[in-house]
Amino acid sequence: MMRCKEYVFLLSSGQLAEAPLGTRLAGAAHRLMCRHCRAFTANDRALSAVLAQHAERVQEGDAASGDAGEATSPPARPPEGG
Repeated sequence: MMRCKEYVFLLSSGQLAEAPLGTRLAGAAHRLMCRHCRAFTANDRALSAVLAQHAERVQEGDAASGDAGEATSPPARPPEGG
């Protein structure tokens, strides 16, 4: 039986998709029984989709402006306290 910690590690590292059949089946069985890992899997897929869209937009912007490789810094945070 696969434990949550092992499932999350394999999924997050991308090793689950390339794992041997027995490991993939154990992961699928675990996901069917564990609501927490089902939710984690759904969130992981959603995050991957958002990151892929962002990467696509960045590449389109770099291609349009010709500034490939330049990164922008995040906006400055206002001082805390007060």
